[in-house]
Amino acid sequence: MTIDINQTTGAAVPSTAAANRGTEIKVEGTTATNVNIGLYEVDEVLINYMNQRIQPSVTQDNVKVVVPVVYANPERWKAVQKDGAVRDKQGRIQLPLILLRRTSMSRNKMNNPMNRYHYQSFYSGWNKRNAYDRFTVYNGIHPSQEKVNVVIPDYYDINYEIVLWTEYLSQLNELVEQISFETEDYWGERNQYKFLVNVDEYKIENAIAENADRMVKCYFNMTVKAYLLPESMLDKQENRVSTTTVGYTTKKVVFKEHIVSDL
Repeated sequence: MTIDINQTTGAAVPSTAAANRGTEIKVEGTTATNVNIGLYEVDEVLINYMNQRIQPSVTQDNVKVVVPVVYANPERWKAVQKDGAVRDKQGRIQLPLILLRRTSMSRNKMNNPMNRYHYQSFYSGWNKRNAYDRFTVYNGIHPSQEKVNVVIPDYYDINYEIVLWTEYLSQLNELVEQISFETEDYWGERNQYKFLVNVDEYKIENAIAENADRMVKCYFNMTVKAYLLPESMLDKQENRVSTTTVGYTTKKVVFKEHIVSDL
């Protein structure tokens, strides 16, 4: 019995047809993973950085309480506009909480219309074309390098609105201090996507309405210097091509002749 891989779920499933090992070959130039940087990746970097790196927390009854960071989807934001807070299924206000939503984006001055036709090359050392054998060692053959070419991305200033809710002003102060200390810096994981984050002003509301639950709120706008790159694009001939390609540097072999007159 042979095993196939479901392309949607990634799960291994039994194959109903007999496998032909002769057709199981790797196509040249498909070893690199396509680089794809979208708006979803930018949102994910911000939320993960807050949850995993900053780890916002407040003090509640002398105990540190972790504050969740959630994205404001349309349904959740509509509820916030109506009630002024986020409620759970039982109708209770969720405190403390950090809510984030993307509001606008504009092209950065670093953009150039010709960027899409220029590639940035990255070299990886070893590849299957460089077999280590005696012929290679004896002739001093220099190995070729695998070269991954990636189109230069577009640069954008993406604006986010972030709202902090806590029960007490002292707790709100803790959140503002923790987040503000990490701004004016690049957010993201090492060896992954990183984006410059800026915050200019924090607005605090600590007025309690009559017949309303006790809570204080802080909201601010965050500007993220981000870059976006789709998986494919149209080239100059209007053909759909990948934004990531693979190539190899040249490899030279030099043969030397020696004439021997006396054996």
